[in-house]
Amino acid sequence: MTFKSVIILVIFNSEEQEKSHRYQRNNLIANCRPSFYMPEELLKTIETQSQREHSSRSGFVTNLLFFLLLSPIGKQLQKNASLNRRTIAQELEQSLVLFQQQLPLHQINQLAAATQRSQAQMMTYLVLLGLQAYQAKERLNRSAEY
Repeated sequence: MTFKSVIILVIFNSEEQEKSHRYQRNNLIANCRPSFYMPEELLKTIETQSQREHSSRSGFVTNLLFFLLLSPIGKQLQKNASLNRRTIAQELEQSLVLFQQQLPLHQINQLAAATQRSQAQMMTYLVLLGLQAYQAKERLNRSAEY
């Protein structure tokens, strides 16, 4: 490249950057392009998961953050975290531990399949049934005390 072509290229790039900046000022979505520093392992995991979900890395991270911070479930998670004096990550971990380690998911899945329900429907049914049984037991205990 000659000196003259380098100057022309710099001018061209400057004009393109100015157009890009004008576009970004007028486009709210384009203004939101943060950079995150993360371990290589996390970046690779994001790449792998985004490919599984047929999404870009940016789209995957955006959807995940949107869910955690702006969705109704995410807002409830934030509220619970605040009430329990935990971070969002700690609150999410506690919720997952409850569902993954303390509930007999294998049995719940078998019951769900046998009754043609989804796992979530079966869990809701069992919780509501358990509450009814508990309340009935409490009523029986109270009437037995008199």
